Amino acid sequence: MAVTMIESTDATTSGRTPGARSISVIVTAMNEEGNLRPAVESVVRAAAPRFLRYEVIIVDDGSTDRTAAIADALAADNPRIRVHRNGRNLGLGKSYRIGIGLAACEYTSWVAGNNIVPPEGLERVYDRVGEKDMVVSYILRDDRSWQRRLVSRTFTACMNVLFSVDMRYYTGPCVYKSAIAKRLPMRAQGSLFVAELLVRLLLAGQSYVEVGLQPLPRSSGATKTFRLKNVADVFGSALRLFWELRVRRAAAPSAAHDVRVSENDSAIRSR
Repeated sequence: MAVTMIESTDATTSGRTPGARSISVIVTAMNEEGNLRPAVESVVRAAAPRFLRYEVIIVDDGSTDRTAAIADALAADNPRIRVHRNGRNLGLGKSYRIGIGLAACEYTSWVAGNNIVPPEGLERVYDRVGEKDMVVSYILRDDRSWQRRLVSRTFTACMNVLFSVDMRYYTGPCVYKSAIAKRLPMRAQGSLFVAELLVRLLLAGQSYVEVGLQPLPRSSGATKTFRLKNVADVFGSALRLFWELRVRRAAAPSAAHDVRVSENDSAIRSR
């Protein structure tokens, strides 16, 4: 397993006066040579004016294209960017977990390296950091195929019922406190890891604000999330998570009432 580590600095960036908070942004990527550079540039554009200290942690999950070379070039150009390279493909869950372990700032954020979130959307998310314990995002207008919309909405509805919460979306960019996330006993290995983290944070009593985003179409490559095997794995993992958090702990007091949400976002489209 090769790791390229470049430490971030604390130099103040230009633009809006940054606050005292700091953020680590995890960018996971597997064969995203056409998307990684603009995705990271969007993160930097959004984070730099808003945080006194920020770092971008690119986790390359065993890519076989030019993703690794592009990540290294980005790190060479910006000392706030670090690169971790998995020696082989470990999956989104393990890659995300590695990123959380490497995060060195007060807050942690996750952004997929597929470049579907415009910088304006990330700016809206990062503008709300500190208002509540977490900032979570949801899709304003879902322009995907009806099959993908059906799977996504069914998954969201199932998660809300299983864990007695009321989220609009589980797998968009989000921000949370690093110290809390590092202590959580995460189990999921695949795509469910993103939702599992959010559920565990909610059941731990973390308050949140929701921000609406308008994703962009993929500019390169195809999504791997909605393959039949992946979808089946996600729903199976969700049931196992329910067994652990709800059935096996049925005697424990419910934490659902501890979830505190701020007023609804104004849902202004980011683009």
